[in-house]
Amino acid sequence: MRVLIVITLLTAVAAPRAHAADEVQPKLRKALVSLQVTTQSWDTSEPWKKRRVNTRTGRGVMIRPGVILTLANVVRDQLQIEVSAYGSARSYPARLQHVDSRIGLALVQITDEKLNAQLEPMTLGDSVKLDDEFNIWELNSDNLLQRAKARVVRAQASSTRLTLRVNTTSSETGNGQVAVRAGKVVGLLIGSIRRQEGTILSVETIRHYLDGFTDDGYKELPGSCIWIQPLLREDLRRYYGLTEKQHGIAIRRVMPGSSADGVMQPGDVLLGVDGYDLDDEGQFIHETHGRLRTGYLLQGRRYVGDKVKLRMLRGGKEIDLEMTLKGQSAARELVPQRHAGTRPQFLVVGGLVVLELTDQIGISRSTGGVILRRYSDRDTWDPMGERRRVVFVDHVLRDTSNKGFETLRQRPIVSVNDKPIAEIADVATALESRKEGFHVFRFEGVETDFVVPVDKLGEINARIAERYKVTRERYLLGDAE
Repeated sequence: MRVLIVITLLTAVAAPRAHAADEVQPKLRKALVSLQVTTQSWDTSEPWKKRRVNTRTGRGVMIRPGVILTLANVVRDQLQIEVSAYGSARSYPARLQHVDSRIGLALVQITDEKLNAQLEPMTLGDSVKLDDEFNIWELNSDNLLQRAKARVVRAQASSTRLTLRVNTTSSETGNGQVAVRAGKVVGLLIGSIRRQEGTILSVETIRHYLDGFTDDGYKELPGSCIWIQPLLREDLRRYYGLTEKQHGIAIRRVMPGSSADGVMQPGDVLLGVDGYDLDDEGQFIHETHGRLRTGYLLQGRRYVGDKVKLRMLRGGKEIDLEMTLKGQSAARELVPQRHAGTRPQFLVVGGLVVLELTDQIGISRSTGGVILRRYSDRDTWDPMGERRRVVFVDHVLRDTSNKGFETLRQRPIVSVNDKPIAEIADVATALESRKEGFHVFRFEGVETDFVVPVDKLGEINARIAERYKVTRERYLLGDAE
């Protein structure tokens, strides 16, 4: 008798959840899609050509009539996008409408009216917080609904987005599967699942992305602007003049041209942002998600043109300041973001493959790679102000004319023909300015100069181009595609 009672109680507890899942399925059948994306990226090691064509599969959800929300990584380097719906083997054409790789989201426009007529948008739900449970849905390889369970275990914030770590029964790699609670979208699954723990991109970040679209265009997120130092040690707190009741983070550097340029100063202590008090580690208490990084207040919840209120400690006195937020392009970035699909700038000179360092360049473990990583880890600024970009030789195409430099890899270029190199266009200008004698390249951390006769360079370049199938010797901004 007791066994029967226990079974009855378990059935009673499980029934409402199963019923809730059954109720939401009609919505999901009309909103979830599978995306098949044909991709081709530029080869950064041989930048005159593209890599092989590949196919990528992703997931998405109709969020507006005719518009699918998915992850930026799903549509990266896209050549063609096709969409299929629940229970169908047929694919329909679609096109990329917008992508923001800093947030990690994209919109895809369905171009087939028949498919549009079959689908209906889902709405965004409320924030999910610690211990909240929900389902993660997707169309599987047969385009049938597949469900996994998830529970929030903690929140995390980068400068540009809020994510939630979840325990989940899903074993899939996150490629846009939809988190659903009470019949509404509360996130997208991103990244890989390890030990039954995964990550969803929060509904707050999704809503912030969608709200950025206005009649005047897309309101982008602000760029980074400062380097900070946590003040966890008492001697550091005394050095910066904090009292026992004051808490915050020290400003070490301000990026030229950024939002903070002319507002904050090295040596300031940032105590609060928009009414949120900061702690000595550089975090604040979010009303829903607990302790999060301060950078999220300055970028992830704001748009370019917004004003933020700052509470600072400067020279031992608390002051209130206002800062107008600027875009990423306003700052002088040393290592910029290269948007997917854009051709990398390059030169091939005497076998030297010359590039500019971007966030898409793979950095090797060579000695030169160690130097490049120092610039990359500075995160967008050269403190000496000598470089606008980091120009470097990625590798050398071997030839008798460059013997002795065959192993040169990822070395920053200091000068060409005694002219300092601040960006890759400077290399082309320096080469054009010398009409006779020798071209001379100097590299960071290399004692020997690379020297090539001016009158022989054309012959050398032609020989190397033929041998290594170099179909184009240069591409700089402004050159014909």
